[in-house]
Amino acid sequence: MNRHGTLPQAERLDAIRAYLDQHYRIGIEDICKLFGVTRDTARRDVVRLDAAGRALRVRGGAVLPPQSRQVEQYTQRTGASIAKQAIGLAAAALLRDGDRVLFDTSTTVLAVARATSATPLNVVTNSIDVAEAFGQQEGVELHVLGGRFNAWQRSLEGAQTRLGVAQFQVDKLILGACAIDLLGLTCPSDDEAALKQAMMGQAAQVIVVADSSKFSKAFMHRLCQFDAIDVLVTDQPPPAAIAAALDAVGVRVIVAGHEQARE
Repeated sequence: MNRHGTLPQAERLDAIRAYLDQHYRIGIEDICKLFGVTRDTARRDVVRLDAAGRALRVRGGAVLPPQSRQVEQYTQRTGASIAKQAIGLAAAALLRDGDRVLFDTSTTVLAVARATSATPLNVVTNSIDVAEAFGQQEGVELHVLGGRFNAWQRSLEGAQTRLGVAQFQVDKLILGACAIDLLGLTCPSDDEAALKQAMMGQAAQVIVVADSSKFSKAFMHRLCQFDAIDVLVTDQPPPAAIAAALDAVGVRVIVAGHEQARE
């Protein structure tokens, strides 16, 4: 049984749009699983939303329309909260002069970029805002990955971006987290999971940055289990069960302001 039960089409379209408001993208398979409908019904829903201007139909699903008001709200999201600023400072302290660092896309990752003072530094990113943060810094060699522009995240994504990632080998990856549950990390789309996995494959150390709102939540697409990451930087101690799962595989947990002891 799906979590929404059986909804009339009008309500289902509203629910799909609400999902897009939160996650920017939804796939045909996601609609099928979330709402218990067939692929044909899911496609008709996407066509209906596209015709009404409430979504943009793309291969395999739909995204928010380019001029959506949610895209305009990105500027508000980049204004880092006190928690994200603290995480940024704590994660930036892990970077050393001369490091080769790959920066993912998220507002928390951006907070790390803004707090970073290590130089010289070699930076690779698919984030327009992370690139802007480093673009005027002396001692930073900056590489920006190409790909399809995502207006919601102000980043580059897709197959071209994944191919670009493969051209770099880095010391550290600063990785944003969409959701963290007992089994590891999840993402709202398979494209996002695939890109993050490609990034993880090129890094000697994976540093995940996530505020406490990401704990005990899960999206449909599995990114990784905890043994694929090395460090988690957050603003509050994880829930006990998640903390135990992290400890079991040796993940170093840093809570901004104080570090959980681990030897």
